[in-house]
Amino acid sequence: MKNQVVLIVTILVLIGQNVLAQNTPASELEKARQLVMQGQKQDANVILGKLMASEPDNKQAVQFWLMANMKRSPTGEMDAIVQLDSLQNLYPKNTGIMFFKYFIQAEYGKTEEALAGFTKLTEIQPDTAVNYIGKGQMLAVLNRYEEAAAAFEKALTLDPKRFDVWGMEAATLAKLKKYVEALAAINKGIDLNPAYAGNIYNRACIYCLKGDKIHAMEDLSTAFAKMPQLKQHARQDDDLKSLWEDADFIKLTE
Repeated sequence: MKNQVVLIVTILVLIGQNVLAQNTPASELEKARQLVMQGQKQDANVILGKLMASEPDNKQAVQFWLMANMKRSPTGEMDAIVQLDSLQNLYPKNTGIMFFKYFIQAEYGKTEEALAGFTKLTEIQPDTAVNYIGKGQMLAVLNRYEEAAAAFEKALTLDPKRFDVWGMEAATLAKLKKYVEALAAINKGIDLNPAYAGNIYNRACIYCLKGDKIHAMEDLSTAFAKMPQLKQHARQDDDLKSLWEDADFIKLTE
């Protein structure tokens, strides 16, 4: 199946929506964004600093700050974590700073640290779905699938329209060989967003693990039509290993 860690990027996409809503924080964010684009980083940082102090749960302010200040270098991620630690000293109650620190840790393979961080965030913000998503993804990377499934289930209780998280839940259930439950979960995600190729591909993986080649091939064909680059991934995906030498599969992934 598609790597669950990659799916955490979806979180950022959803966080970034509605930035231009008609309210004061949104207008200040837009002003800071324009300043960053114009190369006026210090002025943008002043605005973002005020937002981080007054809006401690505003992840966009931290995201924009990172865009302005994070270095693009082999050590960039460590530099970002150091800077976020410094920011946290200035704004200790800012959960957005915490979130992005743990997000960067997750992206660069610091799984245990990220898990501890996301777990802390679920305690601080027990009604915020994205924290449970991060926690679930880290647990899945550590092969702690029962706990991961519970984290995703909590996230979906809080935000049942997250089609991508239904896919994460399904992938985790498949690892536990709970194929009936996994198919029920992935179908909910597909119903919410039929155009999303990731869930269709992951359903093919579940069918394959279940021993249902016909439905697996049907879903792979649909997923490849929507996202041809999945063909290369499929040829290396252990969940599809039973199909690697199959003539129909080889032809489909050419």
